[in-house]
Amino acid sequence: MSQVLEWVAQSVWKTAVPSTTIPPYSHTHCYWIETPQGFVLVDTGDGRHAHYLFDAYHELGRPRLLAVIITHGHRDHAGGAPCVWDEWHVPIWMDFKDQDLLDRGFMSLSCWKNIEKPETDRFWGLEIIQAPGHTQGQINLFLPGPGILIAGDNLLGNTTSVITPPHGHLRTYLKTLDRLKSLKPTLALPAHGDAITDPGPYITSYRRHRFERLEQIRQALGRGPLSSAEIAQIIYPAAHRGIGERMVMSHLQYLLEDEEITVLDEKRYVRISSGT
Repeated sequence: MSQVLEWVAQSVWKTAVPSTTIPPYSHTHCYWIETPQGFVLVDTGDGRHAHYLFDAYHELGRPRLLAVIITHGHRDHAGGAPCVWDEWHVPIWMDFKDQDLLDRGFMSLSCWKNIEKPETDRFWGLEIIQAPGHTQGQINLFLPGPGILIAGDNLLGNTTSVITPPHGHLRTYLKTLDRLKSLKPTLALPAHGDAITDPGPYITSYRRHRFERLEQIRQALGRGPLSSAEIAQIIYPAAHRGIGERMVMSHLQYLLEDEEITVLDEKRYVRISSGT
């Protein structure tokens, strides 16, 4: 089997590029999509191993490459942009709401195109889905014929997604999950982890997990005022408390928006209503 190219579905191939990302993952899945006009590459990895993409391109037969589309601005997805621009000189599309996640040197490249487009617009037959929540500018791609969703970090193959302020927003993310489920995809291809072969129930489980976490935090705050770190100590195992505290913050933000809790001067949170 090829080390750099894997056929995964109709008109879609995957290159797993080693990248610095959140454990347990160590790769970013970049996808090659064949259209009648040529190929589109989705995401680039962090740039340290861009040769994986170059080797995969040669294995594909060096087809016409139309563009690169970046699902969002995190470095493990967009960090290879300068490398692929140097190699192929094709437009690199991204929603510029995520440009602050990249350093100015990246955004000064002449390759960048802003993908702020209505959801009904298509790029070479691909539907661009505005899918914020993980970041403000996260996009997903949908292949309407086979029903394939390129999910970026909105769905992960073996864990739940990471939603952390200030760039992540839980309420927005939950709305995005509803939008993705409404597409009725037959297959979801995440940027990390295994392919999701039954996306509808999987998305439902993602939503349920977030509301279960909200209830855990409500119960924790029922004991009295707590900081985000103290809440993380209650609901996360020791190995996950670093990222857990950041995740707690997105749920606290949700509860603050609903006026279920308030924050004290010393950054401790307290319940002021029972919620729903």
